[in-house]
Amino acid sequence: MADRDLANALALVSQIQPALERSDRVAVCNIISQLVALRAPMGDQWQQLAQMAAGYGEHRLALQAIDLFVAYWNGRPSAQFKKVEFLTLLNSWQEADELLRTIPENIPDPAANIYRQGTAALNLGRIDEARGHLERLTRMRPQMGFAWFSLSMAVDFAQHPELAERLIEGAASMERSAPEQRGPYFYALGKAHADRGDHALAFDAFANGARVAKSMIHYDLGADRATAARAIDGYTADGIAAIARQQRGPTARTIFVTGLPRSGTTLVEQILTSHSAVSDGGETARLYLLADEVGGTDWAALARHVETRGATSPARLWNHWLAELYPAPGRIVDKTLEASRFLGLAAALLPEAPLIWMTRDPLDCAWSCFRTSFAGAAMPWSYDLKDIAAHFRIEDQLLARWREILGDRLLVLPYEGLTTDPGKWIPRMLAHCGLAQEPQVFTPHENKRPVMTASMVQVRQPIHRGAIGAAEPYRTFLEPFINAYYG
Repeated sequence: MADRDLANALALVSQIQPALERSDRVAVCNIISQLVALRAPMGDQWQQLAQMAAGYGEHRLALQAIDLFVAYWNGRPSAQFKKVEFLTLLNSWQEADELLRTIPENIPDPAANIYRQGTAALNLGRIDEARGHLERLTRMRPQMGFAWFSLSMAVDFAQHPELAERLIEGAASMERSAPEQRGPYFYALGKAHADRGDHALAFDAFANGARVAKSMIHYDLGADRATAARAIDGYTADGIAAIARQQRGPTARTIFVTGLPRSGTTLVEQILTSHSAVSDGGETARLYLLADEVGGTDWAALARHVETRGATSPARLWNHWLAELYPAPGRIVDKTLEASRFLGLAAALLPEAPLIWMTRDPLDCAWSCFRTSFAGAAMPWSYDLKDIAAHFRIEDQLLARWREILGDRLLVLPYEGLTTDPGKWIPRMLAHCGLAQEPQVFTPHENKRPVMTASMVQVRQPIHRGAIGAAEPYRTFLEPFINAYYG
């Protein structure tokens, strides 16, 4: 690198921290873009820069930065594996899988490599392949709880009793493992007992997993309530309509799908992405970025932003973020977690975007949440039955208020209706989204796109009613939820 370029790079690097402290998204991304153009000698710091760019929604810039990290290491397999891990964080599973196949299986070590092969196959719908990798890994590392948990998603233990027995036999030794491994193991153990119809043992295992998770993840009920209150504060139908009338940019590309976790949102996504006019979708998290850009989720923050910046600027930025994630043409399903907290922003700034809210029987939904090990701290309320009840009541209040404000703009879609009578509800959903009826939307299990949620295996099956009433065998164990939610 020439001396002048090196001086420019050093000057740019010195500006990053002040820009971060100012929360200046534009400045940070411009600095990273210039460093990329200079191919600055950032070494391992390219990883951090890639994460910064991804955190601000600049998908392509993040990939350029991670490629420069790999180039710094002359394309070594260990650096390529780091890129694989980064791609999985971006939910670019197809690209991650293709790159992983070029990396020797001992990089960075056999267990880490096989685990990544198994989870990639699982997310991409290659269930038998995933089971093969993960079963091999559990033999290699029987105390690796994440391996057992991922394997449990690919296996019906009632059909594989030898696997179930091996999993159950490991319970005593897992007590000495770190919580990060012990928690996922107990969720896998619960799945094994549930598959075999051992309801008491299943609940006990799931409860053990929840206790481990709760010891590491704090749920703040007051903060949850405050976030929900801000989300609806000041919004009215007339106010939303007034901002919508100011919109001059296109806003029809996104279809928003929200609802409680495990309420059927992934099934809706799978149905909609089966349509020829819908190219992709997922939990984009871009609504969080939009709220940061606007300065909050409440009406006052939105009104201030529109007064100073106009309504078109944030919509243009939204379309840019979508294009970064999904460069191919077509509509996009946005299934961002807790989108209920951002519906005011979405409805006002993106007035052509359809809004769908999935509902499900509260007891079935609560049981499904309790037995699911969510990634990281995404659902801190899901590890205690009383916390689940409290969170559900907050979401019920949000739904009631948004129905009042949004009216027909919000389609409320019952999971039980969708799975019992898809011939009625799928056409209604398509009409709400302005989509023509096509036969393949009624067979969403044939949709081969990657699925990255806890429903990744269920949505590979034909639409069925099997999950209706799933909580009934556990009703006695779920009394803390019942008393707190209905009491």
